[in-house]
Amino acid sequence: MTSPLVHIGLHRTGSTWLQQAIFNGEDGRPSLAVPNRIELNERVIVPRNEDFDRHAVREWLDERFAPKRAAGEAIILSNERFSGNPHSGWFDTDRTLDRLAGVLPDARVFVVVREQESFIRSLWLQYIRIGGTANLRQYLRQPEQGDYRAPVFDPSFLRFHHLVASLDERFGSERVLVLPFELLKRDAREFLDRIGVFGECSLSPPSDLSPRYAAPHHLSASLTRWVNLLMNRNTLHRGAPFASGFGTRLGTNIATTLGRLGGNPVEQWLRRRSRACITDQPYPWDEIAESNAILSDRIGFDLGELGYRLPG
Repeated sequence: MTSPLVHIGLHRTGSTWLQQAIFNGEDGRPSLAVPNRIELNERVIVPRNEDFDRHAVREWLDERFAPKRAAGEAIILSNERFSGNPHSGWFDTDRTLDRLAGVLPDARVFVVVREQESFIRSLWLQYIRIGGTANLRQYLRQPEQGDYRAPVFDPSFLRFHHLVASLDERFGSERVLVLPFELLKRDAREFLDRIGVFGECSLSPPSDLSPRYAAPHHLSASLTRWVNLLMNRNTLHRGAPFASGFGTRLGTNIATTLGRLGGNPVEQWLRRRSRACITDQPYPWDEIAESNAILSDRIGFDLGELGYRLPG
């Protein structure tokens, strides 16, 4: 393999599973060239434009790549943050893709997409897990006219063909692989085979195919939201009146336990409510369906058969 394989996410599409179970160097599988995603973030994503030096980043990566190149091993970078931050409306996606293309113009890039309604629900559950306080309807609500003080969840990103077109433009369509998350759930071996052929590396599935960062139960999330509101001070919520690391951990553990004990009927009822909340949003669902049709043609998958909205 002469060029790096770069996995850019998206969030909630099996990225942590790929990083921990596949790109882990075990059983003959390749290992990540830079396993510390925080270090990648600080080098590639965080700097302001005037502080970003693509030549310095390339030199730093070449140092990390050198041992693998000498050994003839695959060079793989994986970071879902490369695709942008969903809880901030993916505001920095284009900037990050420009940086990646400038630093690694020879890269092969793959991205995993997900059926949009399931994607939205899983993103909100993740948002609660990392300290968010808004309920699902509040999380999805668009800002009032003139209120653009901070980026929020942006449904226009859900037209995934635009993201793929951006990747094609920067790297060339023959160097961009797009896979649906639903293929991973249906047939992990085929999913990995497609990545392996594209990246010219062997990706045998591990014995344990269980998720590594599964979404919490809806009941757990509903209870954790109040723990966050009262105790968890973070960048998503800076005004917790009783900020306490111990209290947050204890409250979250209790919420998780109660969520598991809540029973299937309660969980199913909350899931139905979340689905209804998502489908009732005044989003451009027709445009999303058109986008899925375009994407189906681009990637060679019948996304309608996998549960995606299509026109008609």
